[in-house]
Amino acid sequence: MKYSVDQLKLFNIYLLENQELILNQPINGDLWKIYELFKKNIIDNNILQFESLNDFLNYFQQFNELTGGSLHISKSKFCSAELTRSRIVWINNIALNILRDLNNETPEPSSPPIIKDASSLFDFISPPTTRNLNQIRNLTINDIQEFIKKPTTKLILDKKRSKLNTPISNFPLICNSQQHSLILSKFGLNRKEFLTKQSLNDNIIHQRITQSKIQINQDILNCYNEKIHFLPIIYNHTDSKLGDCSYLDTCHKMKTCRYLHYYTLNPPLKSESPTQQQQQQQQQQQQIDYTLNECFSQNFRTITPPQWINCDITSLNFEKLGKFSAIISDPAWSIHQNLPYGTFGDLESINLPMNLLQDEGILFLWVTARSLDIGREALKKWGYIVSNEVIWVKLNQLKRTIVTGRTGHWLNHSKEHLLVGLKGNPSWLNLSIDLDVIVSNTRETSRKPDELYDIIDRMCGLYSRKLELFGRQHNVRPGWLTVGNQLNSQ
Repeated sequence: MKYSVDQLKLFNIYLLENQELILNQPINGDLWKIYELFKKNIIDNNILQFESLNDFLNYFQQFNELTGGSLHISKSKFCSAELTRSRIVWINNIALNILRDLNNETPEPSSPPIIKDASSLFDFISPPTTRNLNQIRNLTINDIQEFIKKPTTKLILDKKRSKLNTPISNFPLICNSQQHSLILSKFGLNRKEFLTKQSLNDNIIHQRITQSKIQINQDILNCYNEKIHFLPIIYNHTDSKLGDCSYLDTCHKMKTCRYLHYYTLNPPLKSESPTQQQQQQQQQQQQIDYTLNECFSQNFRTITPPQWINCDITSLNFEKLGKFSAIISDPAWSIHQNLPYGTFGDLESINLPMNLLQDEGILFLWVTARSLDIGREALKKWGYIVSNEVIWVKLNQLKRTIVTGRTGHWLNHSKEHLLVGLKGNPSWLNLSIDLDVIVSNTRETSRKPDELYDIIDRMCGLYSRKLELFGRQHNVRPGWLTVGNQLNSQ
């Protein structure tokens, strides 16, 4: 049974008038005794009647929930069978007085909105109703919560600018038809090319399929123009009965591996229509209006060219590098397996003077499952607060999650962890725009997803100083300084 506000007010008045009697001996806050006294108090009241202890228990629970737990009891959960063992141990006298004394005054037209409603605080904490926040004068707690939930102007501008700065392209669907892939492979691939290690690209395959389109079913051609296809590569030594190679396009022994491998064929590129070109021009023009947290001259500047330092990081003078807004660090943690590169000891990573690179900013630290706690300890030592953790969910060439784990001593690892540390008070960061999950393909050994760079550009701006430590040649990019011992000038 649901009780009305008028019915619940009776208990509020009773508690205020009999507070000392209720909490002290001989009642001592026992609910079954309070029930008997309260029932006698309202015996002549036609508004409220109880037929059993269960009715009072239901009434008591509704009152306490509605008043935000103003009555503290010895058991947070109880039923009628345990009623004799439950008791009130403390009464929030202030809250109950507010409930009683809140009047019905209406503010003057010139007065600012106040936290007051037409009836009482019971309505102030009542369930939400649809109200226009721009027109209301008397605030309820639900109105205040709605105001708090409203995004700030900064967040609105950040999201709008991110949409304008981020190119959006439709990701093509994947064709799962084995027949389509076999036919396209028949006309597009040449076994000799793979055996002689000749270069092959999509343009060559598209040209061959176009020349052979008379021999291909129209439904397959339509699918070929819209979806991604994985063309089976059949070598002389391939045994199709063995199934797919667990490493697929990252297999280091593809020329001798007897398992099945694939060539990923993306649909032909479509030229942009005049309407799309016009939309892009308008979008670039609108970017000028969104300069919050960006240099006012950003639209007249160019991104700095790629910069890198090829050196041993352990012997690098970090003070000479200056300060950065964002840092990516991908140390080669030891995972007790044979790797094609040197690894870092745990103490070597922790003892790097990373604290010299930022006064305030954000640091992204790649860690393995084994080194999660070590990474958190390192961030704290460098003066950072571990504010978040990003997960990279790995996909294989066929756009499927990796289930034939290549690492992991107990469970197969299909993800990697990226700890996010904050230093100082970087209020200039553009927050609440991206997610903490990246779903992306695996590539070369230890190569991380490119999506992270886009996330950082949206958070810190295109023209902020950004540094990547333990980078390789594929990490070098405009707007970034890359430091590592596997870099060259090409």
